[in-house]
Amino acid sequence: MTTTHFFPWERLCGAARDLCAASGSPEAEAELVSQRLLKANLAGHDSHGIIRLAMYMQWMRDGWVEPGRTPEIVRDNGATCLIDGNRGYGQVAAEYAMGVAIERAQAHGIAGVGVTNLSHIGRLADYAISAAKANMLGMVFTATGGKSVLVAPGGGRTARMSTNPMAVGFPSDRDQPIVFDMATSAYAEGKFRVMQDAGAASPENKIIDKDGRPTTNPEDFFSGGAILPAGGYKGYLLNFMVEALAGLITGGGYLGKQENPLFNNCSMMIVIDVSRFRALPEFKEDLEGLVRYLKQSPPQPGEEVLYPGELEARREAERLRTGIPLADKTVQNLQAEMERYGVKVNLLELTQEAPAPPAS
Repeated sequence: MTTTHFFPWERLCGAARDLCAASGSPEAEAELVSQRLLKANLAGHDSHGIIRLAMYMQWMRDGWVEPGRTPEIVRDNGATCLIDGNRGYGQVAAEYAMGVAIERAQAHGIAGVGVTNLSHIGRLADYAISAAKANMLGMVFTATGGKSVLVAPGGGRTARMSTNPMAVGFPSDRDQPIVFDMATSAYAEGKFRVMQDAGAASPENKIIDKDGRPTTNPEDFFSGGAILPAGGYKGYLLNFMVEALAGLITGGGYLGKQENPLFNNCSMMIVIDVSRFRALPEFKEDLEGLVRYLKQSPPQPGEEVLYPGELEARREAERLRTGIPLADKTVQNLQAEMERYGVKVNLLELTQEAPAPPAS
């Protein structure tokens, strides 16, 4: 039976930061990468959380990630530009790209910034939220440069596409942002990795095995199977759109272009200055009106109408109290990396007491 350990957010973030620093990242980079990974855990998106850190370390040893690299603008047309991440950490290059997109949208009203030649950028919502906090509407579309063939196209039974996520953040006066972040596949690949580590089954109608047959065993997916598109054919169309926006326009590569490309989380970030279209307070007031209207819908039995980002806000509040859950295998993988890079941290000594089960 798989054991689950619970960690205080601050302690686990500190351990992740120490590992990044020990493996070659400058202080600011180590802080950014660890914060972004653990923020994903807080939001309940463990697929993009600290489980990725051991993978990052392997990628670094394979030359896919180069700590300490600085992104640079290689094509500049004012409202649009293209950024080269120089194979650095994706969080660093994507954070820089969103900052440029916000500045350009403030100057021009709308901006499109592509970024390529970078590693995994983590949870897309973080970048959309940055735009929303700057009173902009931010959109992020991300592909893999032709790597990570994981998803079956609509009507297909073998993997031909990536999970191709997208995120949108909306400016508001709420303490918690109105934002959504979604894979265009039924689930993100990392969610099946979390299930695999925990020895858990997948929900039905999410994956197929290597012969195209429906399965609930994550091992079948990792053994040559595929994830299904989100919502069937419509998810396939969204996946195609993201591939074109993030992979083709940036020149970052696309699925099927070459046999074994380097992983490249090429992305397109589009930022809109809402105030160029209407008064910002009016937009925010109407956005609140929309949220109120939707939440007034009588819920289905056992369900609740939530605004985009509300579930993540609740999970963050809960996990700050109960701790971040990690499967024993995930902890073991992280501990091995700590030892490899001489980080004198015993992860199991950082745990907190498991939360009490909910009252029946």
